[in-house]
Amino acid sequence: MPANQLLIIHQGALGDFVAAFPAITRLKKMFSRVDAFCQSELGKLACKLNVVDSGFPIEAPYFASLFADAVDPRIKAILHAYQEILLFSFSEQLEQTIVKTIGKNVHRIPPRPDLEHRIHVCEHISSHLIKCGLLDRSNSANNFISAPAGHDDKGNRQHDQPIILLHPGSGSRKKNWPIHNFLKIEDMLRSDNKKPEYILGPAEASLTGQLLKKQDVNRRVHEVYHLCELVELLKAAEGFIGNDSGVSHLAAFLGLPTLVIFGPSDPLRWKPSGPAVRTVRPTLDCTPCFEMNAKNCEERKCLSQTSPEDVINAFHMLTSSK
Repeated sequence: MPANQLLIIHQGALGDFVAAFPAITRLKKMFSRVDAFCQSELGKLACKLNVVDSGFPIEAPYFASLFADAVDPRIKAILHAYQEILLFSFSEQLEQTIVKTIGKNVHRIPPRPDLEHRIHVCEHISSHLIKCGLLDRSNSANNFISAPAGHDDKGNRQHDQPIILLHPGSGSRKKNWPIHNFLKIEDMLRSDNKKPEYILGPAEASLTGQLLKKQDVNRRVHEVYHLCELVELLKAAEGFIGNDSGVSHLAAFLGLPTLVIFGPSDPLRWKPSGPAVRTVRPTLDCTPCFEMNAKNCEERKCLSQTSPEDVINAFHMLTSSK
């Protein structure tokens, strides 16, 4: 086992970070220890899934000193302890500050591919890791499109009625399929002897009232505030249907059959990585515009032209092929 240790610095949110999990899992085979500087909740998640060995909170004031005139001695000590540092960032200035602080080269990877390059984020990450020598070409780009073996944890998936988790939110309302469509999906799943349950995070608090407005004693809504709690819910489920979001990336990585509804974002770039993933998006003349325009079109045909029937049919195809 190599004695070298790797520190990963990732400033992104859930989706960007989980998209890097397949690559990080492979890096763990190359290093004696892999730790991460990231959002504290993401660090707990990565440790729980054995993606990293430990996490440092990127919210800590001593990390912020990397953007100040004087670097805190605590962050200096942490950085010096690692033989290799992998920085997911667009900031050349941050890279230069770390290089100056530790006197070593830093491997910097943009968290996502340039907009003019319509390639999958996992292929983007793997190609950079190969170029900088952290992985060799035997870990080909195609291997990064599916989550590595060992994460298809069935957990407590033993139910008379299989639980299908519905996640009607995302990090942006522009990407959200209308909530009334999820209500129709709920009815369709029940008629198929499935048990649909909703999961909502802090970003989707506004949807709670809409889901509970209809007096339905059978409807279950999980309000989740911690990612490790979310992992347990996902492990107990038999399937997942949601928008393009970090939660969808996590469900896919865990091996859960995952159906993702895409609208203004590009599935070619952002389809979640996992052994059982399918996406739904209508064929349109326009190019996915979520990352390109500050203001997207009001019509949102990319979402409105996807029907509940489209989603249910795709989900059935996904689960029947398992």
